[in-house]
Amino acid sequence: MTDLADLRARLERARPELLARDAQQFSRQLARADKARFDSARFLRDLAAGLARRSARDALRPATIRYPAELPVSQAREELLAAIRDHQVLIVCGETGSGKTTQLPKLCLELGRGSRGLIGHTQPRRLAARSVATRIAKELDTPIGELVGFETRFDRRVSEKSLVKLMTDGILLAELQSDRDLFAYDTIIIDEAHERSLNIDFLLGWLKRLLPRRPDLKVIVTSATLDPERLSRHFNDAPIFTVEGRAYPVTLRYQPESEEAETEDAVADAIDQLWKGRPDGDVLVFLPGEREIHDLSRSLAGRFPRAQVLPLYSRLPAAQQDRVFSTGGPPRIVLSTNVAETSVTVPGIRYVVDTGTARMSRWSTRLGIQQLHIEAVSQAAANQRAGRCGRVGPGTCVRLYAADEFASRPLFTDPEVLRANLAGVILQMATLGLGDVEEFPWLDSPDSRQVSEGYRLLQTLGALDDERALTKLGREIARLPLDPRVARIALAGRDTNCARESWVLAAALSVQDPHENPPESLPQARQKHAEWSHPRSDFLTLLQLWNRWQEWGENASNRQLRKLCKDHYVSYLRMEEWESVYRQIADLLGEREDRKAVVASTPEAIEKLYVPLHQALLAGLVDHLGLKLPEKAEYQGPRGRRFKIFPGSKLAKKAPQWLMCAAIVHTSQIFARTVAAIEPEWLTVVAPHLVKRVAQQPEWNIQRGEVSCTEHFSIFGMPLMKQLRHYGTIDPAGARSIFLLDALVRGEITNKPTFLQQNLKLADDVREKEARLRRPDLLADEPTLAAFYDQRLPADVFTVAALKRWLHTPGQNRANALRMREADVLRSGADADIASQFPDHLDLAGHRLRLSYAHDPGTDADGVSFHVPIALLYALPAERFDWLVPGLLPARIEGLIRTLPQPLRRHCVPAADYAMALANSLSPEAGELLPAICTRFHAMTGVSLSPGDFAPAKLDAHLQPRLVLEDERGRKLAEDKSLAALQGSQTGAARAALASSAVQDEASRRWVREKVLDWDFGDLPDSVQLPTRAQAYPALQVRDGHVALALLESREAAAKSHVQGVRALLLARLGDRMRDLARTAKAKLGLSQIGLALSPDALALSIAARAALRAWPLAQIRTQAAFQDALQHRGEFGRLAAAMLEQVCEWLNAAAELRKRMRALGTAWPEARADLAEQLDTMLAAGFVDAIPEAQWPRIATYLKAASIRLDRLPNKPQRDLELTAQIKPWISKLPRPLHPARWVLEEWRVALFAQELRAEGAPSATRVRDALTA
Repeated sequence: MTDLADLRARLERARPELLARDAQQFSRQLARADKARFDSARFLRDLAAGLARRSARDALRPATIRYPAELPVSQAREELLAAIRDHQVLIVCGETGSGKTTQLPKLCLELGRGSRGLIGHTQPRRLAARSVATRIAKELDTPIGELVGFETRFDRRVSEKSLVKLMTDGILLAELQSDRDLFAYDTIIIDEAHERSLNIDFLLGWLKRLLPRRPDLKVIVTSATLDPERLSRHFNDAPIFTVEGRAYPVTLRYQPESEEAETEDAVADAIDQLWKGRPDGDVLVFLPGEREIHDLSRSLAGRFPRAQVLPLYSRLPAAQQDRVFSTGGPPRIVLSTNVAETSVTVPGIRYVVDTGTARMSRWSTRLGIQQLHIEAVSQAAANQRAGRCGRVGPGTCVRLYAADEFASRPLFTDPEVLRANLAGVILQMATLGLGDVEEFPWLDSPDSRQVSEGYRLLQTLGALDDERALTKLGREIARLPLDPRVARIALAGRDTNCARESWVLAAALSVQDPHENPPESLPQARQKHAEWSHPRSDFLTLLQLWNRWQEWGENASNRQLRKLCKDHYVSYLRMEEWESVYRQIADLLGEREDRKAVVASTPEAIEKLYVPLHQALLAGLVDHLGLKLPEKAEYQGPRGRRFKIFPGSKLAKKAPQWLMCAAIVHTSQIFARTVAAIEPEWLTVVAPHLVKRVAQQPEWNIQRGEVSCTEHFSIFGMPLMKQLRHYGTIDPAGARSIFLLDALVRGEITNKPTFLQQNLKLADDVREKEARLRRPDLLADEPTLAAFYDQRLPADVFTVAALKRWLHTPGQNRANALRMREADVLRSGADADIASQFPDHLDLAGHRLRLSYAHDPGTDADGVSFHVPIALLYALPAERFDWLVPGLLPARIEGLIRTLPQPLRRHCVPAADYAMALANSLSPEAGELLPAICTRFHAMTGVSLSPGDFAPAKLDAHLQPRLVLEDERGRKLAEDKSLAALQGSQTGAARAALASSAVQDEASRRWVREKVLDWDFGDLPDSVQLPTRAQAYPALQVRDGHVALALLESREAAAKSHVQGVRALLLARLGDRMRDLARTAKAKLGLSQIGLALSPDALALSIAARAALRAWPLAQIRTQAAFQDALQHRGEFGRLAAAMLEQVCEWLNAAAELRKRMRALGTAWPEARADLAEQLDTMLAAGFVDAIPEAQWPRIATYLKAASIRLDRLPNKPQRDLELTAQIKPWISKLPRPLHPARWVLEEWRVALFAQELRAEGAPSATRVRDALTA
């Protein structure tokens, strides 16, 4: 057996002749070796095999390597070979076209590199990796994939024979997970480092750490414009080798735009000037974005009709991109974004017009969104643009900005590490165990806010925990060569049973949108795209496009498939790229059959998948949410950001309440792209670790029999939903406290247990005693009562169901433990004896009224309430209620004393003593309370008081009577402090109650009749007693135009109603006399009474009613004999009516004559005419016959005569009339109604002012009018 030390020595001697990967593997074997059991012979055989593999690789190296003589790198071959050989790290700077990209791998081969491992050569883009590999393979005369291979995300052509491997920088990054020290390589070339992408910067930092562990590894970094000194310092002062380019001289012109000029005009003017000198050169114009390209292309096409205007940007369909590579024909104007700076070389360019701007992608750490703002490009980028016109000959670059502005710009473009979301890099570093991101050796250290934002996103996705440690899910995400969001979606699909569909959409989000929307064919493109669009989800639009692509591919040839894509405005290349990414995801996550890309394809199947698929998408896009703002087309997103749906989305016109989106991008506005409608409830399932739950408003729920709360769900500060939840599962102790208080102490339980009914009855009895005694200190407080139950119930009883289970435990009578005694509900030391001074009923007028008490200061219900049945509303003496009850009488009298004026109140000091003495010496039998107090007080003190000295309305509510009117079922109808007020407001209800009671009593029913045509019901008694023991008063009544017989609630109401009813019945029986009176009225009035408010028939009826009052003692007619006797005296009635008609006709004719004279005045003296018109219109208004008091009846003719005299005098003394009118006018507006008693004082005043000779009655004046108004 060979000793382990000897084996180690042999390995060290053989190490330079081994592949680096093999040497590392052998070292690990020896490090883990157990001396007793290690198979030395096998190790030596493996070592020999390793040496053979190295020899085999040496044999693959080409015998001769040729270099194109025209390349500057070829001319510096010897110096470069020496520099690479002598240094571990070399910085190579060379202008575009120097040949460094294609020749450096060949120089490494010439030096023997590639023998111990691959020569790895990274490129920023897939296309470059493939095309450079193809070029090098061609120069080495070897098929692609053998000596020279390449690998991109979608293609791998590398074999065991490969010595040189071209790849994207992302591929090399991915390999770090399985080969941290890059033992598969002996040389690494990082090309195009000036682009400073995130991947490039990460690789540069990684290599800095790696080189001390891999002294055998060579690193070459190439750049066109990168600051070489800075890169040299990064690699410990590595040497810099500069290679001159092949470019022709470029003339720079600075031609800044004026403030007034448009960019379109400035570009056109610049092209115009360039072509004046040499019209055969093509022009490359650098613009910031696609929109600017489309706007300018239309303008330039019109100004330069002979030129070919070509757009160039990354989203442009491949066929249109290819047009820029075709030279010849008319002069070309290529309008490009910064894609033409380094990514694409446009042939034949002699002129460059540089607007100096580009759309730059920056991640906003504040808003958490990608911003695409137009910014000024750096000096390095501007020089790169200028160099594009020096490839085929001397060129000219016109910069549309000033030279001093160029000088003030930053030297280099900000690296992506300072502009991007770092989540992907942080995840890679966590997977590789590289420690803190901020301690990593970056060329430019990212801002701490960027780092925090990256960590936040990974924690949101569940890739890192709260301590920033990698989770199991994080390792799975890191395993996929996808953006962390997209990888999360791909993984989530497995959990929601839509794996393949989620992989399809994850792949779609990893490539550019395959939909093409050329400006010149936009309507046609949208029409075609509508064939697979989905109304609620742009993601399902993509899925349905995928299904269409699969259908096309089943039977179509490759050529036909390309044509179908073109006809439907879909990018064939992007669809292929999409499918390639899908297969890669399926290979990593699924079984082999999953690569067949079979997904839900029917509308029904897709709709069935809507919820699970969008929940899978939400897992990766959980912070790309939006809640629609009310009455706006905007959405509120996490962290206060607001955005709109991108106009190109199907959902832009019918915005959902909630949405998620693939990206939120800030261009001209903040837009959500690739949008779908979602339900907020999904987030509680998809991201429970992010959803915050707050329980609010815990309260007893009597229906559920438990304490319920409203649980509010929110995410990122956005309200999601709320739901009712059992509070006991959140806070059992809090729920129990509420249960004890509301359910048991307050008794809010349906189907109350017997013990609880008894306990609540005990508490109610004590409350009743408190209200009567106005002592709120008898009942124990609620915490004390709750403590009673708390001491007797287990801690887990806080619902009705739990209480019932505990009560019904077999073999135990637990309810007895919960029964309270009076001592349990009384406050400690309380005396519950009730005084006889607070009765629960009052016997009054032969009836028993229920009394209730409330101790509720500040409310109308405070004090004692008298419950009055409506049937007794008019049967009770009002004065009794002022006495309240004996227990409150002293306090009421004391309160009344305190309302006395000070001079009187001083005779009653101390008031409480006087009140008690008065209360002890008075009783309700004395009648009204206030007169009784006055009489007794005078007897006690000799001081005279009057009831008007007191102010009962000022007393507190509990010292005033509260009368509650109730119907026959005891339901409250109304309440007031005055019985008279209730009688006035509840007349209708009282009459209805009386009628209802009378109908139920046969003896009373005879006095209720709906229509009476003659006195055929016998003699009317003064009153009748109803079954309710209430008194009712029979009377005739006019109701709805006919006479009825009714029982009324009071003697007064019955008397008033009976007069009107008897009169109506008499007039109905005197039909012949009424007809004669109407004919006479028509004959006397005719059509002459213009403006008369009454018709002759109505006037006759009013006069007859007035005459009836004079002719008969209507109130005394209560028997059939009296009624018949009145009919016998109809002659007297006829004479009275005729005389009254004659008198009224004289008034009306006089008024008509006055109006005629007033019209003859025209517009003269308007004040006088207005006053006269008001006088006539009011005095003889509709109903004047009934309204004019009997005392004023003889004076109406005088008032009209005075008005006539006034008109006679008006032309001679208009000023005098105006002055007199001014005295009257203010009082007219103060009349509360037209024929108020003050009206007749006013009319007498008019007589005194305008016709003194007619002698006014009562010495009228303004003072008399005022007195009449206040009477």
